[in-house]
Amino acid sequence: MNRVAKMAAGALTALVLTGGGAAATAATGTAATAEQHAGAEKPGGKLPRNFLLHESQARKPVKHPGEEKWTISDRHERLNLSPCDVGRSTDRGRVSTRTVTYTALEVYQAEQVVIYRSERAARTALADLRRRIGGCEVDQGDQVIAKGRTKKIKVGDQAVRVIVQNYDRRDAGPAIGGQRGVIVRKGRALVSYTQAREYSGVHASDFRRQLKDARKMAVKVCSLPGVC
Repeated sequence: MNRVAKMAAGALTALVLTGGGAAATAATGTAATAEQHAGAEKPGGKLPRNFLLHESQARKPVKHPGEEKWTISDRHERLNLSPCDVGRSTDRGRVSTRTVTYTALEVYQAEQVVIYRSERAARTALADLRRRIGGCEVDQGDQVIAKGRTKKIKVGDQAVRVIVQNYDRRDAGPAIGGQRGVIVRKGRALVSYTQAREYSGVHASDFRRQLKDARKMAVKVCSLPGVC
């Protein structure tokens, strides 16, 4: 397993900044949608099946089972885009968590949606994540270290771009490997999308897909009762 895969599998956790006649038919559809979303409104409820953007794809058989893999988890795993443990986490008050990951040769992608009991809890979790990433430095071996940082962006109610890059310990220059992610808070939800690849420098294009998905999900989570 290469350095990128190890970082994704170990540091990120697999699991890091990713709703008769026409009237009767309409009534049935409305009732079904309400029933589908009701779980996220109650403490301990679950997100609707296939709510995440890549969840339906993750449930399908892969073309190359020996080389690629999808996973889906509803466990309250630590937040995506958290490349190392720095201090004590203050991530509390979750109602629902779902994480979808894809792993292949030289590639790791993750999508995560977390619903909290309150907007305040979601704000606190995001602030905590920024603090932990900002203080991140991981020894990758072979004179390589990974460092993390965040940058605010305008998406949803709050959002940050997350950069984790490997560096050569001897000359401080960029080494191969890193993560690029986007995490957005919308109401009492946090949504995040990340990719780990053999990045050798930071470019705006590294975040294009994650940003597109995060914007879409930031709108979609507002379809859940009481989230926004």
